[in-house]
Amino acid sequence: MFRDLRERVTPTRRLLAWVLLAALVACGGWYLPLISQHPLVLLAAKAIFWSAVSYALVRLLTFLLLDPLLRQRKNATPGFARDLLVVTFYLLAAGAILHQVLGVDLASLLGTGAVVAAVVGLSLQTTLGNLFAGIAMHLDSTFQESDWIEVTGTLRPGGGRETYIGEVMSMTWRTVQLRTENGDLDVFPNNVISQAVVTNLYVPSGLHRRTTKVVVEPHPQLHRAIAALNQALAGIPHLSSHRPEVVVSGLDLGGAVLEARFWTLGFRHGRAATYQANRLLASVLPREGFSLLGPHGPTTPHPAPEEPTDMVLDTLATLLRLRSGWGRDLRPLLRLRVLAPGEAVIREGDPGESLFAVLEGSLQVVHVEEREEPFHGLFWAKMADLSRGEWFGEHSLLTGAPRNATIVASTEARLLEVPKLALEKALAQEPDLLERLVDLMTRRQEAAVPTEARKPREHWKDLIKNWFRLSS
Repeated sequence: MFRDLRERVTPTRRLLAWVLLAALVACGGWYLPLISQHPLVLLAAKAIFWSAVSYALVRLLTFLLLDPLLRQRKNATPGFARDLLVVTFYLLAAGAILHQVLGVDLASLLGTGAVVAAVVGLSLQTTLGNLFAGIAMHLDSTFQESDWIEVTGTLRPGGGRETYIGEVMSMTWRTVQLRTENGDLDVFPNNVISQAVVTNLYVPSGLHRRTTKVVVEPHPQLHRAIAALNQALAGIPHLSSHRPEVVVSGLDLGGAVLEARFWTLGFRHGRAATYQANRLLASVLPREGFSLLGPHGPTTPHPAPEEPTDMVLDTLATLLRLRSGWGRDLRPLLRLRVLAPGEAVIREGDPGESLFAVLEGSLQVVHVEEREEPFHGLFWAKMADLSRGEWFGEHSLLTGAPRNATIVASTEARLLEVPKLALEKALAQEPDLLERLVDLMTRRQEAAVPTEARKPREHWKDLIKNWFRLSS
């Protein structure tokens, strides 16, 4: 019996409705003079006819001119701008009909209606405030739909100052609709938004610097903690021109305040990067032997073992096809590294004087790219996978060139770091190691470089000899 009013109306039914309405109006304008020739009836027929013509012209103008032009522009409020123009056209058409058809003097009409307009204006003060605030925001083009914005101000009647973050879903003549990170859709009057401080997290360049802080106990080797964090935070997707960094921003609770700074693209990317930065700060610092400070005192650090075991050295010898026990006297020079998921071990463009062997876990060779899915932000694009038994970082170590890629742990990983000094001693003990390293460079080249651009084997051999100052 009762139909759901939310039922979707098909385009065919909508078209038939417009045709029927036009037919009724045309019939009314044509049939009224046939009923009576009274001047009022004729006047009503003319008013109906010209109203229908005006309405059709405004709709045609909107369809052929306004909608195509406004859809081409990146307006902050395209729907709102369109509505204002359409209302203006209707008012002009109504004024023309009143003056030309009905013979109404518009000047006297506006004069006598001034008092009424004042009363209506006072009664609609809030509504008009929202209207003009919407016009002002449209003219400023501060933000547009799909932007994430941060609104700070008095957002509720009788409330204090608060901060609100959400994605702009729509902007109308009265309100701005924001969707929160929890998925809620909140509606704010334009007047409230216009009186608040609005930070567009997507403008001007889309990059937005975010920070997170942690307090560490004073330590004579604090620079080592900063270096380790700078390396680890390179695992946050970033542009090469906007690298993450860690600085000592102040003193608090009797310790040093370390501030991690990183650039993100869009709010959701910034939120994900902040979560990753907090996790790395809380895992890397205790692992490196630094205590975190809080209201209840310092935490207990959990430093990882820095010297490899005999089993690890035997594994290294197997990978390089050297005699067992060759690296016992190199043990103090080698370092066992433990990485958390998302932590970077080397960063493209940095100097490098060590190579790494993967003992456990997996890593990825990555480069950054901008994507829209699952949200607008910067993401790592995988170039290659590294797993147990593989080497990386040898190009910089063996040739002195800067790092040519960024490598990030995709799972928890254990690595063996071989610095240049250790390799120099190994080359002095095992001359055959040079050939193994040349083989390694040649295999990597065959896997990554086109045939016509590959360097000959002797090229890599000469580079390694020059860098390590080996005799021919």
